[in-house]
Amino acid sequence: MGIKEQLGLRIRELRLKNNLKQSELAEMVNIATKHQSCIETGKNYPSADLIEKYAKVFQLEPAEVLNISHKKDIKLIIPELNKILKNADENRLRLIYKIVKSITQ
Repeated sequence: MGIKEQLGLRIRELRLKNNLKQSELAEMVNIATKHQSCIETGKNYPSADLIEKYAKVFQLEPAEVLNISHKKDIKLIIPELNKILKNADENRLRLIYKIVKSITQ
């Protein structure tokens, strides 16, 4: 997967995390919905100005919008997940269980 696709996935991830539709985010950053769609699918690459607008909408630093390093190797993910589970309280464990269960069904 190329950098345009990875960045597109990152922006989509941030949009969904903020409960926004593509059209809503597009309006907030003053671009066409079609352009937003093309960015999220990796067909278009956002300009530096647009990255700054995304950062403002998501209340992040621009570097955090560009952070695609969360696409880690599985060998690094498993120990992190184990640590998260080990440190989670009962409520969080129940929530994690529900999420994992819904994804794997």
